[in-house]
Amino acid sequence: MAKSENSKSNFIHPSAKVHPSNDPDSDPNSYSLEKFRLYETRARFYLIGSDRNKRFFRVLKIDRSEPSDLNISEDPVVYSPHEIKSLLQRIAEGNRATGGLIFVAKVFGIAGCIKFLESYYLILVTRRRQIGCICGHAIYGIDESQLITIPHVTIQSDLAHSKNELRYKKLLSSVDLTKDFFYSYTYPIMQSLQKNVLSMGEEGMPYENIFVWNAFLTQAIRSRCNNTIWTIALVHGHFKQIRLSIFGRDFGVSLISRRSRHFAGTRYLKRGVNDRGRVANDVETEQIVLDEEAGSRKGKMSSVVQMRGSIPLFWSQEASRFSPKPDIILQRYDPTYEATKLHFEDLAKRYGNPIIVLNLIKTVEKRPREMMLRREFANAVGYLNQILSEENHLKFIHWDFHKFAKSKSANVLAVLGAVASEALDLTGFYYSGKPITVKRRATQLSRTSTGRDASIRDLRAGSGDVARIGSSNETLNSLINRDRESDSSQQIRNNNYNGAAPCFQSGVLRTNCIDCLDRTNVAQYAYGLAALGRQLHAMGLTDMPKVDPDSTIAAALMDMYISMGDALAQQYGGSAAHNTVFPERQGKWKATTQSREFLKSIKRYYSNAYTDGEKQDAINLFLGYFQPQEGKPALWELDSDYYLHVSGIGDELFPYKSSLADAEPGGASGIPLAPIPACKEDFLRMKLTSFDKLIERTCSSIKNVRLCSEPDQKQGGSTGTSGVAPDAA
Repeated sequence: MAKSENSKSNFIHPSAKVHPSNDPDSDPNSYSLEKFRLYETRARFYLIGSDRNKRFFRVLKIDRSEPSDLNISEDPVVYSPHEIKSLLQRIAEGNRATGGLIFVAKVFGIAGCIKFLESYYLILVTRRRQIGCICGHAIYGIDESQLITIPHVTIQSDLAHSKNELRYKKLLSSVDLTKDFFYSYTYPIMQSLQKNVLSMGEEGMPYENIFVWNAFLTQAIRSRCNNTIWTIALVHGHFKQIRLSIFGRDFGVSLISRRSRHFAGTRYLKRGVNDRGRVANDVETEQIVLDEEAGSRKGKMSSVVQMRGSIPLFWSQEASRFSPKPDIILQRYDPTYEATKLHFEDLAKRYGNPIIVLNLIKTVEKRPREMMLRREFANAVGYLNQILSEENHLKFIHWDFHKFAKSKSANVLAVLGAVASEALDLTGFYYSGKPITVKRRATQLSRTSTGRDASIRDLRAGSGDVARIGSSNETLNSLINRDRESDSSQQIRNNNYNGAAPCFQSGVLRTNCIDCLDRTNVAQYAYGLAALGRQLHAMGLTDMPKVDPDSTIAAALMDMYISMGDALAQQYGGSAAHNTVFPERQGKWKATTQSREFLKSIKRYYSNAYTDGEKQDAINLFLGYFQPQEGKPALWELDSDYYLHVSGIGDELFPYKSSLADAEPGGASGIPLAPIPACKEDFLRMKLTSFDKLIERTCSSIKNVRLCSEPDQKQGGSTGTSGVAPDAA
């Protein structure tokens, strides 16, 4: 709970709500249930939910007499401790003839329910652990989960015990909820801090968010109860939080990675983009800095978001037991780059403009693999930039990470840090501004330590005048445009963030290599380090907007990104992340590093060749992309799962109207997004971005750094079949 809510506080936010036991008609989404006890009779399950301090109770009844249907009813009554005890006694008495009321398990939330061929099952979290805290809101990981069959055993048919039913249960259980899943009862952890601050008046957890992995599993319960208090919204990725101190001033750094549930899967089975513009390995990474009083009226907070995702083209690699590096195949020629356009439209809707693309793949290869994708990706960006207003152009930079890293004098982090600094100048980052407190009369409403009255409203209280303006992307864009019209952009350049007005991020840095794992993670650390310097400076914790790369703070941040990179690589690639940059920076012995990287390669190869197929099936089942039906082919009998991710549950093709041109006010809305004919000359004439100045300033001696334009090629020249890409000549 935020520190402002202790008994000594003289301040209270205007939207604080009364305790639900005092106001039974209060909206269920305005408070949360955190502790549950599951009981059973022959006819029903009774799930008793309470707040953290067990001051009020709710009851959920689940019918067990239907072999294949889900019948759930929520008791509208809010019970006191004495009343719930009396209710349970009456239920026990009434069912004495059929075995009475039996305690089943202590529960911390419903992760979902699922049906395979006949019976419904409940997925329950039975043990949890707190892994962090954001503005007083606890963040939890899962220590233990349980799959419980809903129908009573006496009414189940033989189908409920069939071979296929048992195989589906085993497959679902292979999705380990105790690894890399996390949730919160009161904080929408699936959204960035900036998004949460701007989401005015929204109640309940936003399960439609692309980072909620159990959206499908919880849909049946949420729709029947018409609220989200019984279920928990699981985010898959990585969460890490540390406490640091500068000259006696404490602050916390949180690193949150959220993996998209769309087009999700394993390395060789999910590559590139699908027809709906969803890319494989789409991961949003947020870096949050909070001072000790963040979330209160006195606290300051800052956040910055970046993302990674597979190259948005139709390409694949066939997993092979004989080749650890399968050939890259461009599966489909898309002359208008429709899927690529949909992907960048989605990014503009999620993050605003500008979108900066940092492409780290190779330009020099004996056998062309990555370089084919590099050329096609540059062509796609060039084509899309022709139909976008100039201010909404995609900013594209290509840099051959491997080629530069081979040089003995190479300082990879210095170059990537310069790119990061330029990107931050373009997008900015979120900073809450100087806190504003409003004095209230002494009479205070009663509050609880569990309700959403202790939720994001407290964050808004420390965010300057945001609470009085509005919500959503319109608010963000109007604020950013207002800032840009004023001298705030000059303020940013002068590193002066200590005014009362909050600052916002608009746009995002999108980083990719081939797998979006190893090289990408190094680049994301460089961006995180550059951002951390600005965040600490904005919050008044340092005098300079830069962190010394050799400092202990930089070392602590590097450890966080190493941990994140290993987790994301394990999820997508089957082994920890490869890297040589971090061990060298940490002064580790080169021979030890090489042997460790060799073992990672073997583990990744084995996973990709032998276990990824079953892992992909489990993901498809968990996310609801495949729903078993009696008489239809089983999941493991399908030749391909591609169509599942195009027409699958929960993957609606943008329900909103969005385009890159109108994602930010002030864009040239008159420019159509309809494809127009393109020719090679158009790509050659493309304007370079502001990264030109960056390259001249920081990378003048690097030969293979190119931006979005191709160099002029002589007629009859190489078409890319040689071992050197045209822009690496």
